Amino acid sequence: MPRRKSLEGSGGFQVRHRTLGIYQGSAIDLAFWHPSSNMPEHGLCRFATRESAQALIDVLCSSECLDPMAEQDFTIEPFDITEHDRLTTDYPLPSAWETPT
Repeated sequence: MPRRKSLEGSGGFQVRHRTLGIYQGSAIDLAFWHPSSNMPEHGLCRFATRESAQALIDVLCSSECLDPMAEQDFTIEPFDITEHDRLTTDYPLPSAWETPT
């Protein structure tokens, strides 16, 4: 039986910050948020459970962060697959094979 992509189907959760937007993921110790990251091609980060989304919020609000955020600025919402698909379709990541060097 073929494997399904992790983003296929409905379900899951996303994390929204009151001013930054919807969490997209992190890299190089930086969190990226749509639309403030200006990187729509990465889409939205999908959490499988409400608990995993809350775990991210807990870390971002803890003393583990250099600049802890306020818990009241976060909400957990149902994952918006339509918006994710729109972003990744309208703003596709360029292929490394197609990028001139």
